[in-house]
This record gives sequence, structure tokens and C-alpha cells, in this order.
Amino acid sequence: MPDLLLDHPRPNFDEFVRVLKGEQAPRRVHLIELGIDPEVLQVIQETYLGERSVLLPGVYVPDRPDEEFYRQLVNLYYRLGYDFTPLWPMWINSPHKKVRLASDTAGTSRVNREWVDETDALINSRAEFDAFPWDKIYSSMEIIEMAASHLPDGMKLVVSACLFEEIFENLLGAEGLFYKLTDDLKLVEDTFNRWGQIVYDYYASVIVLDSVGGIFHADDMGFKTGTLISPEDLRRLLFPWLSKYVALAHAHNKPFVLHSCGNLYKKSPSVMDDLIDLVKIDGFHSFQDVILPIADAKILYGNRVALLGGVDMDKLATLSEPDLRVYIRGILAACMPGGRFALGSGNTIANYVPLKNYAIMLEEARRWK
Repeated sequence: MPDLLLDHPRPNFDEFVRVLKGEQAPRRVHLIELGIDPEVLQVIQETYLGERSVLLPGVYVPDRPDEEFYRQLVNLYYRLGYDFTPLWPMWINSPHKKVRLASDTAGTSRVNREWVDETDALINSRAEFDAFPWDKIYSSMEIIEMAASHLPDGMKLVVSACLFEEIFENLLGAEGLFYKLTDDLKLVEDTFNRWGQIVYDYYASVIVLDSVGGIFHADDMGFKTGTLISPEDLRRLLFPWLSKYVALAHAHNKPFVLHSCGNLYKKSPSVMDDLIDLVKIDGFHSFQDVILPIADAKILYGNRVALLGGVDMDKLATLSEPDLRVYIRGILAACMPGGRFALGSGNTIANYVPLKNYAIMLEEARRWK
């Protein structure tokens, strides 16, 4: 299996941003991931570094701030060759929604996999909205401080949070959101505005820090053939907040990158057009070949926004080594010219992605000239 870890990485987040903005031609392939599953990080930590991993208590953050957790997290992203470590908030005082459990059959299994219960929600009425602890929810700054204290020279933190997904999955739930868009639009609007403000306050508290290089916001808006709610509702409920987050990042001369799964390309102007031209995102992440391969997206959007990731999850998980290498080289050949591109999975390095295939992707990135 190809080597996963670099002995002497040279992170350069400032160069990564210049390439992302099209201000500099890439001298190497920069890497990007929204996240790497903790089971994958655990295997790398224990197999390649010979250290006991503490990266499993939570999927993106531990159950409580833990210095060793963040030391290991930052060090692994550094040794894997990334210019930044993605960091998620740990929401204090936020009620947790019930989930459904199923056996996790991935190669690096977490025993049980959680699934969103689309029939359940935390807020089902105005009374539950009024009783929700909006004013008590915040993210601990200890997370940023602990992670920042372990950053090597040239590396930054990039912060992520969710708005639409939090409402769709937890606060109103899928069924609740769909019904209330017709039956109680005011409740939907108020929910977006209250959680939108919580996310804004979090971003505002951390974007001022030198250790934070930008925002990597995550909101899945669609599925294979369209958006989860109408484009008009996305423009009315979500985009004003996304625009505020973008303006916040830009006010501090830092980039705003958006992750969203789904088909955002229908009609003209499409949701994607509006994200680029009206919301003014700097980069877009998450590509599925069955919807729009990143090589095709490069032709359509490559001179307007950075295109990030692109290695389809199905192919990353299932292709043979020769086919995977040819596939990744094709992406690099199509997307590296002109910059405004970074290589990574089309979503995340999930625990069902074979470690060998992940290593192949990294090796092809390091070989590119």
C-alpha cells in the first residue's frame, strides 16, 4: 500500500487560498476534506504512528474538550499533507434529537451507524419553539484554543457548521419542515433566523483569530435529481444567512467555501449560479459523478468559483487500483490547469472507504507535475 503519511510536510495555507481564488497557478496539488471519519483516523494513528488513538469519542468532536484529541487531530491532517485542519463546533446546551441505529458493516466499523429519524423533531409547535433554549446554546472556545496550540507553521484551522441541515435533520425534521412550509411558514422562518444567528455568532467569534483561516460551511441542499425544498424557499430562507457568513469571512479577508450534496444545477439561473453570483461563495465542495462530474463542472464554472474535492465516493470505495489511478489522473488533468481546484473525496473519507484507496488518492496527488 502507498505511504499515507509524509515525513516532512510543508503546509502553506496562504498559497492554498491564492490557488483557490485563482491568484496563483498551483505548484502542487492541494488537498481538501470536509472531514475524515474517526475510525479511519484511529487506524492511521495506531498503525502508522504507533500511538493509542483518542479520536473516537465523537464523530467530529469529542464529548468534551480534550487536549490530546486535538493534538492528534491536527497532527494527522498535517502528516497526511493538508494545509488546514477542519474543525466543528461542540454545541453546549443544544438538545440532542433521537436517532435510529443500524449495524455498521464498514471495514473500520463503529459498531452502530446513526440515521436521522425523519419523522421526529425537536420543534413541532410554537410552544416548543418558545421553550427551546436558543439563548443558552454556544460553542466552547476551548476547542479552538486547544487545536490552535498544536498548529505547525503554515497550517490553519478552517471552521464548519450547519444551518439548513440542522433544521432539516434535528430542529424541524424533514417531515416537519415539508409540512410547515405550507402550514406554518412563520415558524419555519423564525427557526431559520434563530439558528442562523447562533451559527453567525459562532463564526463571528472565531473568524477574527489568526489561527482560523476561513469558513467551510456545510449544508446539504439536494439529492440526485433536485433540491430538498424548492429553490425559491432556499433563496428566501437560507441564502440570506449564507450571504451574511460570506460577508463575515470576506470582511476579515478570509475565504468562504460551501459544501452541499445534491443536484443544484437545474434551470437558469440555477441554485449553483446564485451561490456563485449572489451569495458569492469562493469555493464549492461535494461532487457526485451521477449528478455532475467535477471535470464537467470545471468547464461550466471553473472560471467563476473554486471547485473542490471531486473524487466520487462510489469510485473511491469500489474501483480497483489501476482503474482508480486512471480515474484520479483524469480529474487532475481536467481540473489542475488554471488552478481554482483542490483534490479530495466527493464528500468525506468515510469509514467504508478502503484505506488503500485513500492512500492511492494521496499518492496520485503527490505525484502530479
